Amino acid sequence: MNTSKLLIANKIREAREWQEITQVGMAKKLGIARQTYLDLESAKTEPRVSTLMLIAEVTERPLGWFLFEENPTSRPCMQEDTQQLINMLAEVPPPLRARLIELNLSFISCWFEQQKKAPK
Repeated sequence: MNTSKLLIANKIREAREWQEITQVGMAKKLGIARQTYLDLESAKTEPRVSTLMLIAEVTERPLGWFLFEENPTSRPCMQEDTQQLINMLAEVPPPLRARLIELNLSFISCWFEQQKKAPK
């Protein structure tokens, strides 16, 4: 199974449990079917960016926390980079912003895949 997919699924479960929300409760908050939510937590499917953003909002976790093994807020330079990206994205029209996020997450996913395959 894809390591980044499993990482995200585990983070989704961890964030939900941290907020003491049931799986059914989380599905309701996200406006998705219970089975769809279970598929996210079990890594059967990857969440859409909009769904992951909503999960981050509901669980009060930073979006980057779901994507990286270590907590990105523990690194000061990452906080500055993240804030700069947020400020820049806020100025981009919403349809283009959504597409940029989608493309960048795809790029990051590919990068992680290459890192896993690279000889150490």
